[in-house]
Amino acid sequence: MHINGKAAALFTIFFVVVNPLKEDIFESEHRLQNALMTNYSSTVRPATELDKPVHVQLMLDLMRIDELDATKETMTTTFMLTQTWKDPRLAWNTSHYGGVKSIRLKESSIWRPDIEVANQAPGLSLTSEALPLISYDGTVIYVPYKTVPTYCAMDLTLFPYDTQKCIIKLTPWTHNALEIDLGLFGHYLNTTDQMKIPRESLSDLQWELLEGTATLSSKKFDCCPEKYSFFEVSLQMSRNTNFYRYVVTWPSVVACFLVPFLFALPSHSSQKITYGLALMIFESIIILTFAETNSFDHKTVPNIAIFHLITLILTSTSLLLSIFIVSISCGDMRKHVPAWLQRLALTDSCLRTVLCLGQYRDSKGYSSGRGGGFLLEETHETHHHEPELRTISENEVTRDVSESLRAIAEKMSSDESRIKVTQDWREVGRLLDRVLFFLCILTVLVLLIWSARLWSG
Repeated sequence: MHINGKAAALFTIFFVVVNPLKEDIFESEHRLQNALMTNYSSTVRPATELDKPVHVQLMLDLMRIDELDATKETMTTTFMLTQTWKDPRLAWNTSHYGGVKSIRLKESSIWRPDIEVANQAPGLSLTSEALPLISYDGTVIYVPYKTVPTYCAMDLTLFPYDTQKCIIKLTPWTHNALEIDLGLFGHYLNTTDQMKIPRESLSDLQWELLEGTATLSSKKFDCCPEKYSFFEVSLQMSRNTNFYRYVVTWPSVVACFLVPFLFALPSHSSQKITYGLALMIFESIIILTFAETNSFDHKTVPNIAIFHLITLILTSTSLLLSIFIVSISCGDMRKHVPAWLQRLALTDSCLRTVLCLGQYRDSKGYSSGRGGGFLLEETHETHHHEPELRTISENEVTRDVSESLRAIAEKMSSDESRIKVTQDWREVGRLLDRVLFFLCILTVLVLLIWSARLWSG
């Protein structure tokens, strides 16, 4: 009975004291809303004087970088845009409305600055319906939630270790700077008119925000004499490379070590053809992996793609040279090395010294400076002995012996000539492979230095 008596007393206090207070609050907010909306126009600026602008303070809170599309050069971001201004028509005396200090109204029922994204790109754009918070002194805080694609010029030269800088431009769409004056919100405002975008708010897997700043600017267009204010948010981002490290970077490092060994193999060896074809397949697979992981339909080409293209060209060139040298130094198509190529590749000691090849000597130990004189000397020597052979041949037997000796001498001379021609062409192939080797090393060094300079810049 005692407990029931206490419960009855609390029940009575709630309905007699608390419930009337709630009803008064509801009634006060209802009366306040009716009073504020009476004779209120949502299309008229809340300016106290006609020649004075409405001061609107902005702050962008970046929630996520949804996508950076290199092909379309667009960036899709999700952010909250805080807007605050004063509307004297929405001020009230708290004592007249039961002490109510704030109220929320539908966004379509009050005046709002028509802040739009000036560099918006085609695509899916979403804006949430937010309720503006109105304080008793007429201060309005409006925080819509937006997902907007914007244009962003991208540079993929350092892919996949690239950094991109994109800008989101916000401006009053139909009001000039004399009608709406933009400012930076709250405690983010400093003497340089620059606001830092907090990095802690970003949660993304592919891109990391390095720095985000918001600044104010103004621009005059040819159509209108007045200036227009802009709220520009600059975002500098770096790509997370955990995935690309395994599908792009490490295969490129492996290719960088494998390709130079191709130029060390002899031009006539079948192992070189097999090794070169395997390298070409490897390079083609890497390029196809690039195409699958990222779109390269872009005005800039990554340095790493240039490296693989050049190594593919050098590998193909080396294989074609090997096939040419084997075909021209063997079989019926065997031909002597042209004189100009002999001077350049076999006797030019300066070029061979630069390429670290040393002086060329054939299988008989003669220097390459004698060129193709060996065959001529052997032939001359053979012909020199012909009179002696003829003088000796007194009868049929001696003539047969003489002809046999001459055939043997010509056969030996022909074999040695073929061997020398083959060796000369192989040496030419060795020199050309050495040139391709140095071109490969030079390509790697140039691309590394270029990338380092861009990275430091």
